[in-house]
Amino acid sequence: MRRVLLFLILGVALVAVAWALANLPGHVTASIGSFTIETSAGFAILALVVLFGLVSLLLRMLGFVAGLPQAGAGWQRRRRLELGEKAVTRALVALAASDQWDARRESRKARQLLGASPRTLQLIAEAGRLSGREDEAEEAFKALTKYDEAKFLGLRGLLRQAIDRHDWNKADAIAREAEAARPGALWLRQQRAELALHTDNWAEAAELSSLDRPRASYLVAAADAEADPVRSVKLAKQAWKEDGAFSPAVLSYAHRLRSSGRESRAQAVVAEAWKRAPHPELADFAVGAGDTKPLTRFQMAKRLVAKNPAHAESRLLLGRLAMEAGLTGEARHQADAARAEGVNQRRLWLLIAELDEKERGDTEEGRASQRDALRRAALADPDPAWQCERCRLQFPKWSARCSSCGAVGMLRWQSGPRAQIVSLPVVSLPVVA
Repeated sequence: MRRVLLFLILGVALVAVAWALANLPGHVTASIGSFTIETSAGFAILALVVLFGLVSLLLRMLGFVAGLPQAGAGWQRRRRLELGEKAVTRALVALAASDQWDARRESRKARQLLGASPRTLQLIAEAGRLSGREDEAEEAFKALTKYDEAKFLGLRGLLRQAIDRHDWNKADAIAREAEAARPGALWLRQQRAELALHTDNWAEAAELSSLDRPRASYLVAAADAEADPVRSVKLAKQAWKEDGAFSPAVLSYAHRLRSSGRESRAQAVVAEAWKRAPHPELADFAVGAGDTKPLTRFQMAKRLVAKNPAHAESRLLLGRLAMEAGLTGEARHQADAARAEGVNQRRLWLLIAELDEKERGDTEEGRASQRDALRRAALADPDPAWQCERCRLQFPKWSARCSSCGAVGMLRWQSGPRAQIVSLPVVSLPVVA
């Protein structure tokens, strides 16, 4: 209904305009050279309107013809974009399916259609890695680093390649550059910590490692590798503060204290560690200092174990030193107490065998007791040793890295199953001036 009304109104308006033009008084005369045109005013106005419409139509046609090349170029661009997007999709599907040939072909096609954009360069790089063409991948990753918004992607790809080549120094340099490009990336911090271990940069490994890592081990290794004596002491102290019950950390700090003339402080550090976690190497440090007379050593050992006398290590230490000092009764008391507390280690039975020899001499009873003790020693639990939790080999000395399997921070002091003991050269700690 509304359309009908509008049509009627428009018709009435046109009729009114036509009637007004037809009844418009006056004439219009136009002369062009020898031609003269005379018409009514209404017709002249109508002719002008028609002429304006024709000129407008002509201009539109000319504009359309002039815009044909640009329109064709736009259509071509849209077509290339459409084909390029399809090539990108096919390349992604091929990468997901590990189809190296399709991935490489479609990624190259996408680059031809869309140009060297970060997206196509990333596809080229991943396809190159999938097909084993590391040179193509490296070229694409390097091209990515020239784009500010994609620099991190390129550096990450170059980092992966360096790690695959075991080029640890190059990988570390790339990781630092990547962190500068995108600070705060958690995975990158973890990657840098791993690279620091590969390059034996122990101090940085300790700084970058998370709390679940053996940071005390890293710090001890860093202190041993540090050439600057002052910084070496700081690192050793930091390791001791990190884990005051970890004997390598305690001894690392205590040796440096002793070298700097702070013997009483070194002894206090070792005594506190013995209270928490006794260890034979702590006893070697504490008892081996100063006067080496057997009786004096025994008295020093009694002071060391005073705050933890019932521990198996305390009893074995006192028993061994008491026997060396000729105090066989005290030695027997400590050995029997260790047995009563469930200790069944080889070193205990060897101590008992030596005690039997000293107490009973070359008698039938003494020889029988020795044979029994030695037989028990052969069947006893192995003595504690530094054992790698990964490869299960045992070592006489602690080190931050297992010399057999390369595991870092995995050596633990424990009595495990019988295993091959690996001999290592003894490395002396650096002396602090």
